[in-house]
Amino acid sequence: MDHMYLHYFTQDDNFPFFIQYGEHDIDMPIHYHGDFSELVIVLNGTATHIVDSEEYFIKKGDVFVINGNTSHGYKNTCGLKICNIMYKSEHLHEVGNDLKKSSAYQALFVIEPFLVKEHNFKSKLQLTLSNYEKVREIIFDIINEYNNKYQGYQTMIYSHFMELVVFLSRQYDLISLDMNDNIINIAKAISYMENHFREQISLNDLADKAQLSVRHFNRIFKENYKTTPMSYILNLRIQYACLLLRKSTLKISDISYESGFDDSNYFTRQFKKIIGSSPKVYRSNN
Repeated sequence: MDHMYLHYFTQDDNFPFFIQYGEHDIDMPIHYHGDFSELVIVLNGTATHIVDSEEYFIKKGDVFVINGNTSHGYKNTCGLKICNIMYKSEHLHEVGNDLKKSSAYQALFVIEPFLVKEHNFKSKLQLTLSNYEKVREIIFDIINEYNNKYQGYQTMIYSHFMELVVFLSRQYDLISLDMNDNIINIAKAISYMENHFREQISLNDLADKAQLSVRHFNRIFKENYKTTPMSYILNLRIQYACLLLRKSTLKISDISYESGFDDSNYFTRQFKKIIGSSPKVYRSNN
């Protein structure tokens, strides 16, 4: 089984994107993504998509994300035309806080690709005709910039890419209203963390919202976010404290409370551990 890496497609280390239209009239062998994720939009035709040990039918308007360390390929292709957008996952770590608070974004771009083996893409995004046309326009603009490399093309591509991510997340949010499965429940738990990190939240609370055992929720979270849920909440609180230190004149003890800490001494210790300086020094330097 082949392992593919992003440098097979592009040598530009400063702009790790590769974007193309792909046509598959024959089967595509199963392969692994070594160090990149891939957003796929099916533009025409049909095929059987093989993801690890699962198979499912795809057609025009289907959207899915394949993350690294996942094998996939296509068979039984019939006029299959897709758009591949290959990117490093850290691009999505830079999205705005408002998008991170969206359970649909968390579901489509983070949780669902991890759970494909357990859920067989039962909640994959299927675009309506009008939404498909909107997505196709965004893709056209991205590929036009990518191929012609106009002045500022990298900024334009990243801008269009994030527009696409937001638009797809909004469509996923709409279909999730009628959805009742683990993917959207887990995403809702993570969205709850983003929206309520200043409140007291326990791991049991989050597992209950995800309708999973604490152990299962903790495992899925650590696999996707490379940290524990409670460490994630701690970092959200410290980031918020940094914002208040830069933008407000509140006393440090008040900032501690506003950021979700009950003990200002504990806040100071954790702040120094994560940021590398005390809140007082951070404020004076920023």
